[in-house]
Amino acid sequence: MDAGDWATWVGSTAATIAAVTSTALLWRGRAVVTWRLEEVPHGRSRIINVGGGVARDVHVRAGSRGTPGPRDRTDHQSRVAPGEVVPIVVAPTYGDLADYAVIVTWRNRWGRKRTWAYRPI
Repeated sequence: MDAGDWATWVGSTAATIAAVTSTALLWRGRAVVTWRLEEVPHGRSRIINVGGGVARDVHVRAGSRGTPGPRDRTDHQSRVAPGEVVPIVVAPTYGDLADYAVIVTWRNRWGRKRTWAYRPI
């Protein structure tokens, strides 16, 4: 292999690696589930999937950070797509904000269980 062929091979290989890497990162980044809690008037809130992936088997528990109590609420949805909302009851109904949390569990596209928690200050 002469110098010209070698340089062409190295350049082609580098371009292929860069293309595969950027495609994989773009594909992976779009499919991530990301949550955000927004307060809504009249003592309610909502959890929004602001990521690019679909969350499956979604469970939302709002209430005590520690041991679940009788005033805790659990909601379930089988699928939450990007931009979709899960409405929930918010902290004022629980009395003690220091002990309040919202915990979301779901399964990603590979079936792996994930957890996200919101805890007010």
